[in-house]
Amino acid sequence: MKHLSKIYLLAFLVFADITAFAGPGDDTGGGELGGGDPPATPINTYLIVMIVLGLLMGFYSFKKTQKSN
Repeated sequence: MKHLSKIYLLAFLVFADITAFAGPGDDTGGGELGGGDPPATPINTYLIVMIVLGLLMGFYSFKKTQKSN
């Protein structure tokens, strides 16, 4: 019974995720969902800054765990 409830929970989470991010779109009447593509998102704007901050945070975490041991 416990195994079955885990399967139900997993199925619910998967299908809830799919429906949460599925947008309805605009029906143009010709069978297509119209509007065209949205403008591109500049992902790489602060990529170098995020990499440096991630490395610094990892180094800080590593040193913090070394001191506690």
